[in-house]
Amino acid sequence: MKNPMRIVAVVLVALVAALGYVNWQRGHQPAALHPSASAAAPAAASQPVAGPASVPASSPASAPQRLLLQPSAAHLPRLDQSDGAFGQALAGLIGPKAFAQWLIPHRLILHIVATIDNLPRRQAPVKAWPVSPVPGALRTSGAGADLAISPANAQRYAPDLQLLQQIEPQRLVEVYLEFYPLFQQAYTELGYPHASFNSRLLVVIDNLLDAPEPKPPVLLVQPKVLYRYADPRLESASAGQKILMRLGPAGEADVKAKLRAIRQALLARMQPGATSPAG
Repeated sequence: MKNPMRIVAVVLVALVAALGYVNWQRGHQPAALHPSASAAAPAAASQPVAGPASVPASSPASAPQRLLLQPSAAHLPRLDQSDGAFGQALAGLIGPKAFAQWLIPHRLILHIVATIDNLPRRQAPVKAWPVSPVPGALRTSGAGADLAISPANAQRYAPDLQLLQQIEPQRLVEVYLEFYPLFQQAYTELGYPHASFNSRLLVVIDNLLDAPEPKPPVLLVQPKVLYRYADPRLESASAGQKILMRLGPAGEADVKAKLRAIRQALLARMQPGATSPAG
C-alpha cells in the first residue's frame, strides 16, 4: 500500500477504547468471537444497544450515506491472507517494537471488526481483541465506601495517549478507506451480511462520544473479584464508555477530541445515497 499511516481509524478505536479492559474484567471468561455465540440475534446486535449506549435516530450513522472508496481498494489481498500486508503496514507505521507490544498479528482485521462491534455492548470479549492490554492492574485509592479509581491510574495510559496525539485524522481515514472492503467482508463473516460496517463504526464512535464524564473521585465497589462502578448510571454504561471513563478527565477529553476529528474526516468522505453492505 502507498503511504500507509501508522494506524487506521478502526485500529485507533480498538487501541484507545479497548486497551486495559482485561485488567478491569480480571477473571472474566472470554466469550466466542462470533456474535452468534451470544444470546442476541445478529440483526438486533447490529443496532445501537439500549440505554446509555444508544444513539439518537438523527445520528449520521443511521442516515443513508455511502463511502467514497479509493480505486486502490480493488487490489487488496484476500481477507484470510491479509495479516502479512496489513501487519507489515502497521509495523512500518508504529515500529516493530510497538507492533510486537501492542498488536496480536493473527486475523487482525477480523478481530478489529469484532472488537469495535462489541464496544457499545455491556462486554467486549477478550478473545476478540486485536491488541494487548495495558500492563498492570487498575490503580485504586481508599477502601470500603471510599474505594475509588486512583488519579495515578491515568498514568498507565500516557504512552497510548501520546501516540494518539500523533495521528492525523485525514490521512488516517485515507488508509481506512483503502482497506475498507476487507473490513466490510469481515463484518459480513461475523454475521451481518446486510449491514454496513462503516455505519456500525459511526454508531460506535457516537457511543464513545456519549460516555459520561464523571468528576473524581470515581467511586468503586468490589463485591467479588471484579471492580464495579458504585454509581449505577456509570455501571450501566457500555464497555467502551467504561474504558474511556477510566482514562481520567483529561485523557477522556483528549480521546473524544480525536474521535470527533476522525468522525468529521470520515463524514467528509461520504455522500448521500442508499446504504449498503459496501458502505
